[in-house]
Amino acid sequence: MLMSIILFVVAGLLLGLSFQGGLLLFLIPFAGVAAALGYMNLPRVPGGKTASLPVVTRAMRATGIAPAVTPELKNSFDDSAADYNEPGSTLRVNQVWARADADVKKAFGDMLEGLKRVVPNVHTVVVFSPLNSMKEWGIRAYASTDPNAQVATDVKITENSGLISQLFRLDVNRLLEGDLSGGKSLLYYIDNPMIRSLVAVPMLDRSKNRVGALVMDSLYPNAFGHQTAQALTYIASTLYALYFKSFASAKNYIEQQQFSVLYHYQHQFFKNMTVKDIYRQIFEYVKGNIPFDRMMLLALDKQDDNNLHQERVGHVVCCDGIDADQFFGKKFSLSDKGLAILALYHNRPVERTFNQSSFNAYIPRIDNQEKKNMEIRQLFVMPVPSDANTEQAELAICLESRKSDRYTEHEMNLLKAFAGVAGFAYARACQFERGKDLATRDGLTGLINHRTLHENLRTEKIRADRQKYNIGVLMMDIDHFKSVNDTYGHPIGDVVIKGIAGAISGEIRKEIDVVARYGGEEFVVGLIDTTPEGMIETAERIRHAVMKLEFDVHQQDPLRVTVSIGAFLVTPEFHDMKKAVTYADQALYKAKEGGRNQVIQYTELPLEPAPETDDDIPVLTSSLKA
Repeated sequence: MLMSIILFVVAGLLLGLSFQGGLLLFLIPFAGVAAALGYMNLPRVPGGKTASLPVVTRAMRATGIAPAVTPELKNSFDDSAADYNEPGSTLRVNQVWARADADVKKAFGDMLEGLKRVVPNVHTVVVFSPLNSMKEWGIRAYASTDPNAQVATDVKITENSGLISQLFRLDVNRLLEGDLSGGKSLLYYIDNPMIRSLVAVPMLDRSKNRVGALVMDSLYPNAFGHQTAQALTYIASTLYALYFKSFASAKNYIEQQQFSVLYHYQHQFFKNMTVKDIYRQIFEYVKGNIPFDRMMLLALDKQDDNNLHQERVGHVVCCDGIDADQFFGKKFSLSDKGLAILALYHNRPVERTFNQSSFNAYIPRIDNQEKKNMEIRQLFVMPVPSDANTEQAELAICLESRKSDRYTEHEMNLLKAFAGVAGFAYARACQFERGKDLATRDGLTGLINHRTLHENLRTEKIRADRQKYNIGVLMMDIDHFKSVNDTYGHPIGDVVIKGIAGAISGEIRKEIDVVARYGGEEFVVGLIDTTPEGMIETAERIRHAVMKLEFDVHQQDPLRVTVSIGAFLVTPEFHDMKKAVTYADQALYKAKEGGRNQVIQYTELPLEPAPETDDDIPVLTSSLKA
């Protein structure tokens, strides 16, 4: 606020001095610049009423976050193709740039209008700024004394393309023409008026790079002198300062809002306690704040504590954009040679720009089997480590764009800050789930334990009662397991238990059925929505799968084992799930009595009239059948 007041006071003083006439009239543009800078330095609260946003039409749609402002001028909106995702956060990036663009155009227009009025015999004043490169200029703003003047606003000034192009040369600091032979035409006119005089100076940035030009012409010969050329040099410098200040302020505002969104996600992370929620939050943040044509989130799978030397593997847990269906769920190992895997393995960001000459040499993102897209021009991978000092990251965010300059230092720093928060939240969620697993799962097999089984069966029974379907309960036990431990030792016994647990899991529906390690060598399976025939068929498949297992015991022949299985079908009319497990256990006992390695189903018989006894007490009977 203080800076704005000072600038407004300076503007008033300069305007007062200009009323003295003579050369002091040149102070009018500087007064305009001071007033414009004062206005731009007014404090702006997001959503406040200090400044209004211009209406942005669909033709000026967002193309994502604009590149960071460098000392060179930033061009106004182009009409290039948008990225796959339109950042959907509350921050309207296109409107911020539109407001800055409108402010600059208004300030430039006012300054040129002032120059036109105070400098005698001026016909047109034009400001050129870069288009697609620093070697191609176009008209940024102009003012003419002739209301019918036809200025070619789409003109492009390049090297060796007319009089103005001489300003591209480093040894030319100004153009001062007092008698253009025969009224030489200029490229920026459509109707080619008889221009006789011209003065032009380059617009320089802070590194003395030529980033445009300020041009003034006249229909009269010798209309301008050296003093006019010198004054235009100062004004051109002021124009660049105004231009740079406007877009730098817009960039700073955008970055401030982006980090404000990051702060919001920090809070969201700590409300979530599951790994899947962390995946979702990362995906939502990136899609809402950073442009891309393809985004992948890679995650390493949980490492087996019993085999820490095994190579880490993982898969793509999220993918959006180009060929997303080809990459989602794709598995990988840390020995793969893709760029994204490299970032994971070394826990370092990876950035690659693919120019036209390198298009024939596709560099894989994950492995050589992936679908190749030759339109991608830039790739940036940010690892998301759970610990900053770890050698390998657990997650990686891979962004790809069809634009070769999409990811600047700003986007990289923004994603780096986000990755630090996301990594901490991910480690916290993993630790929470690990602790939960210790309480609910068997440490050897990874199956749910005895207590969790009964909780899950009760939950499934409530659902089954609503939808009127059966639940099959299988209780199984490893035959002669005591002799396995006695003969080969407990380590081999553990290997057998893990092998059988894997065989059982391979024969059921992983996302539907329930399997638990019930005791030492006992397992229980809950078959959801099954039939009597389906229950027995699954039990037989499990029995045969176990029979096929072979365990290396360092002898001539491998060890083979079998299981006995008891089955009980829970119909909608049956409600006691603990009793269901008991009945399956009784059927298992009958299977062992009958010779082992078989399936026995428990079936309740209806009540029958019992023979009368002296006490006249009825007897309930049940049968077990193969």
